[in-house]
Amino acid sequence: MSRILACQGGKYFELKGKTGENLLEILRRNGLELSAPCGGNGKCGKCRVEIESSAGRESVLACRYRIEGDISLYLPEQGDEAICREGKQVDITHYTGRSGLGVAVDIGTTTLALKLFDLTDGRELGSCGAWNSQSSFGADVISRCQYVIEHDDGLELLKERIQSQVFSLIHKLMVRSGREGKELEELFAVGNTVMEHIFMGLSPAGMALAPFKPLTLFMEKTPVYIKNIKTFAAPCVAAYVGGDVLAGLLSSGLGSREGLNLFLDIGTNGEMALGGESGFACCAVASGPAFEGAGISCGMAGMPGAVKTVKWKENGFEMETIGGEEPRGLCGSGLISLLALLLELGAVDEGGRLLPPEEAPEELGEWLDEDENGNGCLHLTERVYLTAGDVRQLQLAKAAVAAGIDVLMEELGICPGDIGGVYIAGGFGSGLDVKAAAAIGMLPEELVDRAEAIGNSALGGASMALLDMGSREELYRIQKKCRYIELSGDARFNRAFPAHMMFGKEDELEWN
Repeated sequence: MSRILACQGGKYFELKGKTGENLLEILRRNGLELSAPCGGNGKCGKCRVEIESSAGRESVLACRYRIEGDISLYLPEQGDEAICREGKQVDITHYTGRSGLGVAVDIGTTTLALKLFDLTDGRELGSCGAWNSQSSFGADVISRCQYVIEHDDGLELLKERIQSQVFSLIHKLMVRSGREGKELEELFAVGNTVMEHIFMGLSPAGMALAPFKPLTLFMEKTPVYIKNIKTFAAPCVAAYVGGDVLAGLLSSGLGSREGLNLFLDIGTNGEMALGGESGFACCAVASGPAFEGAGISCGMAGMPGAVKTVKWKENGFEMETIGGEEPRGLCGSGLISLLALLLELGAVDEGGRLLPPEEAPEELGEWLDEDENGNGCLHLTERVYLTAGDVRQLQLAKAAVAAGIDVLMEELGICPGDIGGVYIAGGFGSGLDVKAAAAIGMLPEELVDRAEAIGNSALGGASMALLDMGSREELYRIQKKCRYIELSGDARFNRAFPAHMMFGKEDELEWN
């Protein structure tokens, strides 16, 4: 048995591992956070750590390192800044009053966000957020499902990981507000359907393969008890349109609004709904983890140091980072901003090829070099760069989102001009330059002036459902008005997707 001394964020942890055991598996088992967007398959290169052993100090991928003796291990710190963004204040006009405390939780694939309330008067006592500690099991829900399928104890491990993290954050909020754990009466959770299944201790395995069937859509309205706390999960629409979308439709007011509006929640899974008071057409696209910064050479989540906008000035590229820190990588909004700029400057052609120095505009030559395949590689700094492969990942993601929007419009027989507004939820939406998104072809140009970021609408909806029984019932009413369109094998999606792969003006589709 080998001794592992791990350091993360100034804290030290003593772990043990058997000779030959995988380092990432040891970290997972002990609950230490380490990003591994590819799920530990050695493809993304994001689980890199520093180790010291008798052989000296070296940088290794945790998913590819096997223990051979005692080591010291240095893990990157996980920041929790700016996760809990809510775009709309909770309306508790119809609140009737209860006793004790309640917690609203948004369980995202990438992040968690919580709010603590006094149920006697609906007063908010505090909020907090954190990066989902399941990140070492993969960046997307399919990776999490696959882990459950491939490991006998997979569901139990993922369930315990997320439940422990949620209740640890609740404890933090209790301490901050000077309240006691025995006062906690109720928890209302929203998330995508996979995350809700795992949190409630249900296997998500059926959602990994066709016909993508969840065990439940949480329409029962009955609680389960987690750590002796009465816990509810929001109703879901389908395997890939979850309670977070319904909560967003609730808090944004779109569920009761006349006319047609488009709701977008774009992350590792792009969920969308088009409609209004009379009902919604919904779908989900596999936009991949690119918008979360995963699967990108210098990609990162929306943490301090992440480049969020890029502009071209006379002396070169000008970057704005989260927190104003030195550039460390590119988050989703920064990637879209940069790609739109490169298209404008002529460094990326209509097919999505990042041009090498001899083919690109002369003024960009000093920032470009050529890779082994004859494509360009753009260096914003020594540390932050963009490859042709990164552009390809963004190309696939934006095409999926655009094609999904096309299918919803075709389903309702409308065109972009018929849509009253576009409401973009989540942290990614809060930082998104809508003009840049339209410039790369992710959104129709006609909708730029009608787009609005609404922050963490899922947490807002969870808070409303926790506090107000009328709002909770409205969630179920909205669910019954939603019809889900499965895009795998849908001829309309298969037609629209390749058209949207190109940059520039796509051939317009004919709307019924």
